Amino acid sequence: MYAVPCKPDRPSMHCVESSSVRGSNMAILIFTILLSVTVKMSYTIYSCECEYQTMSIDCPEGKIKIQIALYGRINNTCCPWSTYQNEDLQCASNKSMGVVKERCQDTSNCTVPAENDYFGDPCVGVFKYLAVNYTCEIELPNCPREVVHVDGVRLTFPEATSRGQIDSVELCLDGTLDSNRSLGTRLCTEAWGTAELRRECYNSSTLGDSLEQMNLINVTQQNVADFAANMFLISNLIDDITPTIVESLTEALASVVEVASSSEQVTDSVVGVVDNLMAFSKEMTLESVNGGDIVLLLEDQVARVHLNGKNYTESGTYLEVSALQMGLESLAGGLTLDHRFTRDEVNMSDEEDSVRKSSIRLPPSIADIIRKERPDIPIVPITFITYLDANLFQPSFTDTEETTAPSSYVDSHVLTVTVELDDVIIRDLPPNSSVLIKFSTPIIPRAIASNATVEFVCVYWEYIETTGRGRWLQEGCTRVASTDEEILCSCNHLTSLALLVTIHIVTVPGYHEVILHVITVVGCVISIAGLSISVIVMLAFRTIREKQQTHVHLNLCLSLLGLYLSFLLGIGRSDQPQLCKAMASLIYFFCLSSTVWMSVEAFYVYALIWNYQRSSVEHFMLVTSLFAWGVPGVVSLLMYFLFNDHDYKPKEYCFLQPAGKLFYFGFLAFIFLLFLCNSTVFALATYRVSCRKIFTTGDSRNAEIVTRIKSTMLFWILLGISWLFGFLSIIPGPLKIVFQVIFCTLLALQGFFMFYMLIVQNPEVRKHCTNKTMKKEASPKMVEETKSSPLPKEVICHEYSTADLKTTSANQGDEFYEFELELRSLDCIF
Repeated sequence: MYAVPCKPDRPSMHCVESSSVRGSNMAILIFTILLSVTVKMSYTIYSCECEYQTMSIDCPEGKIKIQIALYGRINNTCCPWSTYQNEDLQCASNKSMGVVKERCQDTSNCTVPAENDYFGDPCVGVFKYLAVNYTCEIELPNCPREVVHVDGVRLTFPEATSRGQIDSVELCLDGTLDSNRSLGTRLCTEAWGTAELRRECYNSSTLGDSLEQMNLINVTQQNVADFAANMFLISNLIDDITPTIVESLTEALASVVEVASSSEQVTDSVVGVVDNLMAFSKEMTLESVNGGDIVLLLEDQVARVHLNGKNYTESGTYLEVSALQMGLESLAGGLTLDHRFTRDEVNMSDEEDSVRKSSIRLPPSIADIIRKERPDIPIVPITFITYLDANLFQPSFTDTEETTAPSSYVDSHVLTVTVELDDVIIRDLPPNSSVLIKFSTPIIPRAIASNATVEFVCVYWEYIETTGRGRWLQEGCTRVASTDEEILCSCNHLTSLALLVTIHIVTVPGYHEVILHVITVVGCVISIAGLSISVIVMLAFRTIREKQQTHVHLNLCLSLLGLYLSFLLGIGRSDQPQLCKAMASLIYFFCLSSTVWMSVEAFYVYALIWNYQRSSVEHFMLVTSLFAWGVPGVVSLLMYFLFNDHDYKPKEYCFLQPAGKLFYFGFLAFIFLLFLCNSTVFALATYRVSCRKIFTTGDSRNAEIVTRIKSTMLFWILLGISWLFGFLSIIPGPLKIVFQVIFCTLLALQGFFMFYMLIVQNPEVRKHCTNKTMKKEASPKMVEETKSSPLPKEVICHEYSTADLKTTSANQGDEFYEFELELRSLDCIF
């Protein structure tokens, strides 16, 4: 209660005590009938203030909606007036609603003075009041139906019409402590909060057993929704996928589909299970089940949801499903659907992630076929299913097809389109009005593209009911256009459509493989024999053994000998993984070491050409030996321990994977760098030897030409220039096989060529052999004479006399003298 202050012009009788009334059940509360009119959640408030007071209206959780306002007096209930006697007094200002609405409508708070200055004086001399009936409308929370995933578990939350904790549609599994409770909860306020999973609802170690128990249940229309929800839940919760679990899930899926329920909830569960099965196919091949059967089960269930007569869409990580009710007239204008998935783990290549896109356009000619077959149908049910990959579409080959067919795989979405009308088959569409499909152009790994011919083929899936599998066929589908970004296909029928990548590997024909094998084995055996003799000869004769160039030749021979032996003994040990890896590492080591020793030979030749004093390099052989044996050894050990078995073990032989990173960067790149260095020295040496002026005539001239050719051949062998054909054989083309044969021949016989050039053609070796023979056949006197006679100058390079050369070249000039010194220095290589 409070006292009303009096204005000077107001009689004292009007100064009475007044009160503010809210929620009164006054007799004339005609406002009550308005309470049921509001659409949004609201509550009604009645407020009354006496004249000369100010009314405050608050609606902190919503907006004010004025229902009725009255300034005047029609009874004595509000602001009692002691002089009020006329019960028929009906005093009300016609400005009441207008003034109050103007100040308060659609606000959260307002004030209205109850004074004549605002409303006028409808009844002079009467103590008036302001009465207002209003509602406070509260906006409902915006929490629509939503599907979320928590730790891989799918939770469906229905549309919420009130604030608070909302339960998921999915329930805990039967047999758990909380089997009748929701699997997840989520708070709804102005919007959805974070979903939480009830961890006590399941036991991951018994999920397989729970699935087997479920399959014993007779699924009916009454329990199919719960059965499907539990089936989907189990497929979400399984961590360790096994073929048995996949079989059980497929069996449960078939039980659900056989009920023929058109429930969207059931269809959601079926789509979710198939999506999870596609995820499982990333971890294991679905060999225990027929992927084609899973596809048929999904298509059957989606076809039944059309019976509801409304559109249906659902999507997962690997799957998108749409069941659309299309007007025939809309279809007559053509229909295009786009699909987009993020390509992360679905890829043949290890390139960066990208987005895989596809789209399909249905031509107007489909509407013409439907009009012809079913003229009474205004609405056409059409099913669109997009599979991220083709893991469920398992081709079935005969033994002959599997061994003769080129390598093929689907690298696109699989788009399935079906018109769900029994009497309508969409096929034989005209060429100018066919189904058009766009696919993202697949990314082909460089290792494959460089050794194969790649073809993109537009195909469709033909299901074979007897096997549960199928095959990809091209009939009726053609590739219309292609760019680096997308490929356009055209098909004259509707089914499951995809883009097939066919790889024709450029392989060596069978008889060429035999030739290469024979060349390799025979060449290695001959080289092993030649190198063995070379090593024995180099070590047997002291005058040869003490030469520095002999030390270099000897190490190169030993390295090549190790390469040939390890190759013949270890290349075929692929049936013993650990031994195979060890032999691959050994072959790898000798490949690198022999190439490095060829580079040492190149350095030696370089030093001879430019008269570089090798003796100025302290401990020349010690330094080169540590480098030529140590670097390949360290690299081989690192490769052995850092890389796994698959880097070393192809299916047929023990060496580096021919398309792997280790092969390219750990082997070819290393060899190529050394090859470039050796080739440079070879070019310089060949130029020095072959392109100088020949000063002699007659037989001497011919002998000099032969010497130059022999030196060039020796350079080729010692510096490993044969690798040129090895690198050329990597390039695809018609000469690939020719280069392979040349490279294989030269590399396999390199040891024999070294034996021929360094031993057979070496005059000093022949001289030593002659002396050995003479010791056996000649008299002691002849032997003594032979011992005392010096070797000819043309035999032992160190005994060349520069004085003789100067005398010989007196008439030829200094150029001849310099060249002869250079040429005879090159003879020291022998």
